Amino acid sequence: MAEQARRRRCFVYVAAAGYGKTTTLEALCADGAGTYRTAEALLAAPYRHPQSNPARLVVDDLCALPVPAQRRLARDLATLPADVELWLAARRPPAPEFYAALSGAAVERGAADLALSLDQVARVLREEHGIVDAEVAVLVYDVTAGWPALVQFAGEALARQGVGAQELLAAITAPGTEAANWLGEQVLAEQPEGAAGLLEAAVALDPVADGLCLGLADAGLLDTGMPGTPLDSLRWLNRAGLLVARGGTASRLVPAVSAVLGHRRRSGCAGTGRPSDAFVDFAVAWYSRHRQPLAAAALLHRAGRPARCAAVLAEHGDRMLAAGGGAEVVRLLRSIPEEHWSFELRLVHGDALRMTGDVAGALRVFAALLRDPVRGGDAGLRWRAAMVHYMRGEYPTALELCTVPVEAGRSVDGVLLSACRASALAMLGRAAESTAVAAEAVRCAEGLGDDRAKAAAHIAAALGGVGARRDEHLAAAFEAAQRADDVVTVVRVLVNRAEGLIRDAKYPEASRVAARAVHTAEHKCPPGLLVSALSNAGDALLRLGRYDEAERHFERVVAVSHRVGLSRAASGLWGIAEVRRQLGRREQSRTAFEEAVDAARAVADTQVLVPALAGLTRVLLDGPDPDLAAARRAAEEAERAAPEILSPLALVAAGWVAFAEGALPVAQQRAAAAVTAARASRRADCLATALELVAAVSIDTGGAVAALREAEAIWRAAGAVPAADRAVVLLGRVPGADGAQRSAAKAAERRLVELGVPAVDGARLPAGEDRSTPVRVRVLGGFEVYVDGRPVPLPAWRSRQARSLVKILVARRGRPVPRLELRELLWPDDEAHRTAHRLSVLLSVVRTVLDPARRWPTDHHVRADLAGISLDVGHVAVDVEELLSDAAHAALLVRTGDRAQAREVLVELDRLYRGDAFGDEPYEEWADGLREEARAVWLRALRDLAGLSRAAGDLDQAVTYLVRLLAIDAYDEVVHRGLVEVLVRAGRHGEARRAFDRWCQAMRSIDAPVPTVRVLAGRP
Repeated sequence: MAEQARRRRCFVYVAAAGYGKTTTLEALCADGAGTYRTAEALLAAPYRHPQSNPARLVVDDLCALPVPAQRRLARDLATLPADVELWLAARRPPAPEFYAALSGAAVERGAADLALSLDQVARVLREEHGIVDAEVAVLVYDVTAGWPALVQFAGEALARQGVGAQELLAAITAPGTEAANWLGEQVLAEQPEGAAGLLEAAVALDPVADGLCLGLADAGLLDTGMPGTPLDSLRWLNRAGLLVARGGTASRLVPAVSAVLGHRRRSGCAGTGRPSDAFVDFAVAWYSRHRQPLAAAALLHRAGRPARCAAVLAEHGDRMLAAGGGAEVVRLLRSIPEEHWSFELRLVHGDALRMTGDVAGALRVFAALLRDPVRGGDAGLRWRAAMVHYMRGEYPTALELCTVPVEAGRSVDGVLLSACRASALAMLGRAAESTAVAAEAVRCAEGLGDDRAKAAAHIAAALGGVGARRDEHLAAAFEAAQRADDVVTVVRVLVNRAEGLIRDAKYPEASRVAARAVHTAEHKCPPGLLVSALSNAGDALLRLGRYDEAERHFERVVAVSHRVGLSRAASGLWGIAEVRRQLGRREQSRTAFEEAVDAARAVADTQVLVPALAGLTRVLLDGPDPDLAAARRAAEEAERAAPEILSPLALVAAGWVAFAEGALPVAQQRAAAAVTAARASRRADCLATALELVAAVSIDTGGAVAALREAEAIWRAAGAVPAADRAVVLLGRVPGADGAQRSAAKAAERRLVELGVPAVDGARLPAGEDRSTPVRVRVLGGFEVYVDGRPVPLPAWRSRQARSLVKILVARRGRPVPRLELRELLWPDDEAHRTAHRLSVLLSVVRTVLDPARRWPTDHHVRADLAGISLDVGHVAVDVEELLSDAAHAALLVRTGDRAQAREVLVELDRLYRGDAFGDEPYEEWADGLREEARAVWLRALRDLAGLSRAAGDLDQAVTYLVRLLAIDAYDEVVHRGLVEVLVRAGRHGEARRAFDRWCQAMRSIDAPVPTVRVLAGRP
């Protein structure tokens, strides 16, 4: 039995009420996938193992059983066959006796596995309560720690009761509210006495640490009230989900639980209302020894000791803020009486307001201090005030505050001031000055040996660095920030690292780094830093094709910026616009791009302004009625505003405008310049974008293919699958693309459509013939010509002979046709000397029809030389050429054994064959060769499809193809035999007999041998 239990899969969910245990278990039984029972019901009626294997038994409410009953149930479960999968759930951890009697390993999953993530909280609020504000989702997540039932209470309070986001915690935890009553009755009342005692202590302690609880218990200041140590109670509360992890061995109460317990204490329902002096003194000393001054200050505040709280804040405020405690510091400072305020405490106050996004409040505090004739020039004051303006994007003001005669090497504040100055210079484009100031700051920081100063100096140096040098500075800053416990600087490093990875086109890694930055910055960093982290995360997600997630991040950028008064919304608006552009929402995209441009102009943010103008240019050029004038203005502004590193984007935008206007040489010059600039700045993403323009404006098909292949390779290596697939689609559209390229393009189209991308460069997906290439000719089933996605109207040709000229050139498949031969074919009854000029006029008409905007050289589509006149099939897409190319590709796939892909290609070939080539010219001898070749290829495709369907076991489809072949040629003996054999194999014997009779009749009508009836028996 032990071996049997060891091999069985057994999972136990342990969490407090409302964590969704029952919902999870019921989902495991959906569609008869398992058997659901409560523990009491299972004891009353033992489980009978069904005949079908494997089986799943789901047991709920295990904690409803007393310990002896749990032990008895475990022994019953241990006797079940090994292939019975067990899933159990309990509100409290099962007794040790239960696990012992189970006689096997069980995997325990707790509240942390069931809690909702931030994205899931946002989805619940959006889909179930109609709340779309991403910032509200963050607040709900913080208050509830993702506890599903509490998320629902919060959603109902916000949506139905009209509660504001800032009043949310009070609204759901005040005495008498539904959520407070539920927590009291379903959660707190369920806890054993010892755990309840620890909960009371946890209201005063944040964080709740193992060592602190052990010390309090040893000192007689914490009574667990249950067997074992306080650690047993801590583990109990952590497993149930009332305490949530806060790093290492520390935890914190779920804020909603803490608030309910606080209300109970104040109402006299529990505790004395305030921890004892001995308790406070012991905990403050413990927090101080373990470098947790913010926890010590908060406890002093709760204990009513403002003077000691102010002293701790003044002495350790910088460390508290660096660790991400800005909001808590601001809250504590509000309770400090005026007599306890010092200059150092006011510096902490201003910086804390900056950290929490109260820009106006921070400016008021620092403005008053800067007016002080004695302390106004203090380096610590100056860099802090400058950082407020830096955060708002007001770099000239920040630089002015930092430009004071301070010797950086004499103090940490002096280094921080120099680092801020170097950063402002970098953002203003004064790279050489920034590099020099940052290098001096690094030298001084190393001399002082202060990790906080080192981190700031290396970050400033990284802003002016590139490649390995930038990475070295960021790595040094990261190590120094970690040693200093400076969470804010760690996030700054992560933000800069993510930006560098995006520039280097390493999107999966950038996404991971940016996600870490966002997670850390949520409640621990200044809003400006959170905005930067969100922008990076959105940018990386956008490149990876995770459009919904990207848009949510960009929406939060806008929401945070507006909420706290930051001039940083432009990057979020750009991201929203770019998502919508890629998803084909042209008007919404245009509006968002225009808003992004206005917002970026207002703060002279060229890092956003240039990409926004470039994106706006593309949107203005898309669609059936491009706005060329507005696109030209946007591209010209982008060129004027672009710093060197962004010049490739501006050049590409200008190139697309020139191409749309028909100025091909200008477009080619801009494309070449963009490639050169992108390679020089080592911007892989800009290079790939420039190469796509090169392909579009290239006269040489080989050059276009090479450019697109390089672009695809860059995007693929970067992890930008949608962009790589876009390049593959464009490769498949190059006139003359072979069957393999066209097949790969169709697969890429399907992947893009699944992502919600409806078009590539204006052509709908799956690619029709509406703008897939500039010039497309159809001759299968009838003659049609499309230019830029629109059919050429009949009057544009001016004569029937112009259309006939194109048809004849198509029939010769790119081979030159001598002029004399053409004249005889077009005007057979006229004298030769009279038709030479007519042919020249006709050639001019055809060239005008195929290139009405005159964007391309004269012989781009139709060549004329001494050998004759020919159609350049490398620049004109012809449906019959694609048919023949697909047929060759399918034959290769069959030979290499890739039957599934071959079948897919042949199905597309059959769809492409709309009728015989030159169906509107049935009697012209010049059409016969290509017409018969295309027809033969199509018939062979139908035969191959019948054979592949038969081999794949798709007999009904095989019958369909064979019947179609007989409709074309009723005397094909091989097809007749195949149809009868397939019908017999499918068991459709009546149809097989009728097909056999038709076969015999057809053979008799042409005096051919009649088949033997043995075929109907499945024998040759």
